[in-house]
Amino acid sequence: MDSVLTEAIEKDLFNELRWLVCSATEWDACDKLIGEPPRIPKIQEPCLHLKVYAMDSTFLHARSLYEFFTATEESITRNEKRGSTRLTWRDYSLTARQTSNKYDQFMKPLHGRVMHLEKDRSGHDEIKNEVVNFAVDILRLWNGFSQNPSVKPYESLLNKFRVRAIEDAASVAKQYKRYGFECPFSSAISAVGRT
Repeated sequence: MDSVLTEAIEKDLFNELRWLVCSATEWDACDKLIGEPPRIPKIQEPCLHLKVYAMDSTFLHARSLYEFFTATEESITRNEKRGSTRLTWRDYSLTARQTSNKYDQFMKPLHGRVMHLEKDRSGHDEIKNEVVNFAVDILRLWNGFSQNPSVKPYESLLNKFRVRAIEDAASVAKQYKRYGFECPFSSAISAVGRT
């Protein structure tokens, strides 16, 4: 295994996944326990606008991971010509690119909400309901990537950090357990198993 790529999993990819699932868990708790007016909240909002902060964080980390897993050869080559050194699936394997219908559907509003002030606001309302779905989709991409035969040397490390990220998200959910809230990703741990 390449030590630079190992370190990228341990520090960069894990960081992105952990904050993605933690912020999506916080958003889900706010959505289910506080909701939007006229719904009567089950709890007081822990922090003014927390749901929006969590949504924005989820979008930011989802975008980074979507770009890692789904970047096309064309975009990678274009970035390399511009001098960009972005980490992508191709750093690990020439055959490990993943695809996502969810990202294809929401790429434009995701970029428009997170990275740019787009004049075209189409899709910006619908994307607000995709927070947990983005995280679920990224976990699916993470699984597909780690199970790709050409990424085999990194599989156990990827699985280990996937489980750790979900465990961190479960810790976020614990503060709401007495209200009947559970982490939306806890069942995903058993899909990989503990490594």
